[in-house]
Amino acid sequence: MKNEIKNGVLIGYLNVIFTAIVTFIYTPIMIKLIGQSEYGLYSLVASIIAYLSVLDMGFGNAMIRYISKSQAEKNKNEESKLNGMFLLMYLLIGIIALIIGFIFLFNVDNLFSAKLTELELSKSKILLIISLVTVVLSFPLSIFDSYAMASEKFTFLKLLNMLKTVLIPLTTLPFLLFGFKSIAMVLIMSIYNITYHLCNMFLCFKKLNMKIAFDFNFRKSKLMKEILFYSFFVFLNIVVDNIYNNTDQIILGSVCGTAAVSVYAVAITISQANQLCSVTISSLFLPKITKLFAKGNNDKKISDLFIFVSRMQIYLMLLILTSFILFGQSFINLWVGNDYKDAYFIILLLIGPGFIPLTQNVAISILQAKNKHQFRSILYIFIAILNIMISIPLAKLYGGIGAAIGTAFGNLLGQIIIMNIYYYKVINLDIPRYWRFLIKILIPFIIIVPALYYLIHLITINSWIILFILALIYIIIYFFIIRLYFNEEENKYYYSIKTKLLRGDK
Repeated sequence: MKNEIKNGVLIGYLNVIFTAIVTFIYTPIMIKLIGQSEYGLYSLVASIIAYLSVLDMGFGNAMIRYISKSQAEKNKNEESKLNGMFLLMYLLIGIIALIIGFIFLFNVDNLFSAKLTELELSKSKILLIISLVTVVLSFPLSIFDSYAMASEKFTFLKLLNMLKTVLIPLTTLPFLLFGFKSIAMVLIMSIYNITYHLCNMFLCFKKLNMKIAFDFNFRKSKLMKEILFYSFFVFLNIVVDNIYNNTDQIILGSVCGTAAVSVYAVAITISQANQLCSVTISSLFLPKITKLFAKGNNDKKISDLFIFVSRMQIYLMLLILTSFILFGQSFINLWVGNDYKDAYFIILLLIGPGFIPLTQNVAISILQAKNKHQFRSILYIFIAILNIMISIPLAKLYGGIGAAIGTAFGNLLGQIIIMNIYYYKVINLDIPRYWRFLIKILIPFIIIVPALYYLIHLITINSWIILFILALIYIIIYFFIIRLYFNEEENKYYYSIKTKLLRGDK
């Protein structure tokens, strides 16, 4: 299982690299072929459909937790009953999603007719129907994704996801070149998403010997009540994540139109890629942490794990943040053009305050494993409502930058200030140790980054080659600085990797 985590992290980061390359090459070509307005429409519909995903109700996360617990206890009977229970739940959720989706479909004109043309309204309905069918089918099929995750089959899952990441744009691009637009994009994406679930289903039945048993008395059990309680608060967290990631685009679609949505969508693309770098590590630890608690391990081990993972994420996320501060404006201009220049400021407002929670992401898995995630979920609901209240008037005044300010404020208040107090006081994580290290490593960059920013902007960056050379120089400088902060364990990892690379070991 340790190798599965190592392989999962490695392949996960390969997937991040592939995603970045694909996004880097594919997005500007796609925008050029379909146009800014069509891209804005596509992003708007994607944001709407994302809200249907909240109907997952947190059951996917709950399934990973409770299947992991059953496997640790070697309780095959309970495991098969849990599989059957979650399948029935997801079938019901699929029906509910279908009903809600059609209600929304019939009200598209009322919601967006003020800013969308007749053609855009007509296309949006077709996009919604295709996406709705995919979501409805994905709910019951997603139990196989969760079971494979609980079984710690990270290598297969990450490889399959990486393959999907590469194949979607490779398949879509020829259709765009022949004149097809957003409808073809959504249809191809839907086919690959369903295929992904079917591949996981094959893994579960053929390789993992997954069993499904239907026990209709199970719903009356104490465990069922515990699962519903656990899932409800994960569900609240999913709702908040959707508010942070998608509501701003819906607000902009209502008050500014598709052009503003298009600019914000570019910013969200970069922000989500940034998040993916953090989630790639932290998402692998819920099964392990759950099994540690099931075996009675103490808080000290969990806190040490939190610090270890957080330090790894600080090294990576600080490189991304400082690199974007230095080179982001030039990157946006070369990548999608001057029409999207506001995306730079929107991205900084999203990834700047998001830096702290992203480096603490493994704490979310710890909360879920301890079944103490309720406070975070409730807090984030209030913060999300506050975010909407701030974002709507600011979006009317300042467009996408105004909407991003509301999101940044929510991150600062909820995810940084309040949650760090909670992690320390209630969850017993060594937050002072985290902050001592973070402040220590930030000091040189507070001096270096402004100086480099000034020097870099004396140079005209009008080609990818110049940008690449400057970025490479900075990465080398960054590496030599952070090497000074490696502890004994990190140095061992570093020299181990270095030795293997020099010897050509696998």
